[in-house]
Amino acid sequence: MEKFKTMRHIMEEKARMEEVQMTEARTRNAIADRLIEKWSKKKGLNLDGGKFEKIYESNPRKARNLAIVLENQEKYLKTLTETQISNAFQGTPQTVIKVIRLGYPNSVRGELFTEYAMTTMKDTMFKIETVYDKTKRGATINNVMYESTADRYASEIERVTVSATATANFTGTLAVVPARPYTVRLLLNGYPVASDNGSGILVGSVLHATTPSTINYTSGAYDITFATALTTADAFTVEWSHNSEVSSLYGEQGQVNVRLVPCDFRAKPYPIGFSWSKMTELLMNDQLGVDGQEVFISAGADELKKSLDFQAIGLANQASRWTTAVSFDTDWAAAGSDSDFAHTQSVVKALRNASQKTYNSLMRGGEATSYVCGPKAATYLTAHKGFVSDNSMPAVGAYKFGTLNGIPLYQVPSDVVATDEILCTYKNNKEESNDSAIVTGSYIPLYQTQVLEYSSFHSETAIAFFGDMRINEGRYVTKVKLENLPA
Repeated sequence: MEKFKTMRHIMEEKARMEEVQMTEARTRNAIADRLIEKWSKKKGLNLDGGKFEKIYESNPRKARNLAIVLENQEKYLKTLTETQISNAFQGTPQTVIKVIRLGYPNSVRGELFTEYAMTTMKDTMFKIETVYDKTKRGATINNVMYESTADRYASEIERVTVSATATANFTGTLAVVPARPYTVRLLLNGYPVASDNGSGILVGSVLHATTPSTINYTSGAYDITFATALTTADAFTVEWSHNSEVSSLYGEQGQVNVRLVPCDFRAKPYPIGFSWSKMTELLMNDQLGVDGQEVFISAGADELKKSLDFQAIGLANQASRWTTAVSFDTDWAAAGSDSDFAHTQSVVKALRNASQKTYNSLMRGGEATSYVCGPKAATYLTAHKGFVSDNSMPAVGAYKFGTLNGIPLYQVPSDVVATDEILCTYKNNKEESNDSAIVTGSYIPLYQTQVLEYSSFHSETAIAFFGDMRINEGRYVTKVKLENLPA
């Protein structure tokens, strides 16, 4: 009866923690949805006319994050005087919000990884992990359950490898007894060769015909004689089921613990400095007839987007080094292909082999959700028949340039990802999931220092993003290296 109470307790605890996580998510989403309605009505910010709703329809998480960071930015601006705003931002609060609106949704890091809008300077994201409570039957205590291939933990099945020597007779004692009759099996090199008959006798053609092989179900003592002596190269295994209904074996029952794992984010600045000459400012306003404020909006948005993306992708590139890159030789003649085009079609095998490293390690992510390419690698993939061009994003910083068999393709400079390499990234796109390589927290997307004018007729200022960024699970990123690409 006690073991059933334990299992019920486990299930109740898991349900309670899942409810905590879901309650937090529902609360955050409800707040964000109200903010979306608020910011959709703002005039002059390119958020009206249904544009915010379109973002929400295609990516609810991104829309909610955008609404929260806009709210955080507005709260910060309200703490400043009009003079401080004018000096620090060279424009109006609306100008600053425009920069966030233009730069943030065009960032690709939210498509590649998990993005989290922080509601306070120190915020926490939670995820549920189910771990083994015991080291039993192929499972190791504290290992995450869904990252293990243990297949006997939720059973009575025990297994022991007997050291094979150049002999025919083996004796010993099973550790967990009593054993259930009709469940004892002998495996030789992984193949079942004998089993018990329910009366303590082992039966199989590989066993000695006149010397009986026996098993004592109560004590676990066994005496096994093969017809032919084994060698040291043989792998000999005894498998049986213990009787879990015996009170002394209740402790052998597999048990899992459900824990709520906090991931703390502490906002810190990511600063970028700018400088310009007075001559440039005068020419821009007088000779070119360009509104300096609009130039600031465009440049600030592009720099914000580029900075956010490069930081996250650079961190993912570092995380990919948990395993070696899958190599693909692009020399079609050396590979024996009919043509360069025909050989290019097989690059998808290398991409999938890279993603299989993630699957083999985590049992998730067997198919990448996006590819991030260096310049030459990006060019090479455009020759694949599954490539579809996408010009919806400006070619600034990290940008989407197409899809390969439906999987988004992004290009970055060779300083971020080597020119002949491709990052294969996996992200669980369920809104409540945090399965991705990188998790970023955004608090205040844009803070600008006061503009300083020097006697040398140049000005300086700095912009900072306040947030946090960390590797969540580096094994969600793998890499393919294209060898012998043409110059």
